[in-house]
Amino acid sequence: MKTVTIIGGLTGVLLAVLAYFAELQNWVRIETVLTVGFIGYVLIITAIAYFMLSWLYKGSKKLELL
Repeated sequence: MKTVTIIGGLTGVLLAVLAYFAELQNWVRIETVLTVGFIGYVLIITAIAYFMLSWLYKGSKKLELL
């Protein structure tokens, strides 16, 4: 699951960067740029949330042992 999340997060970063450059260079319509950028941000936020929740879960397991 971590591998899938890392790939998703990196894909999100690439989509967000691509949307940024597409907007600067006027490659495509603004609606398409906003959609691609939004999808990239969602992937980034999902990856960060997964890793934060797994970190909290591991921390709670350590506290149960004490």
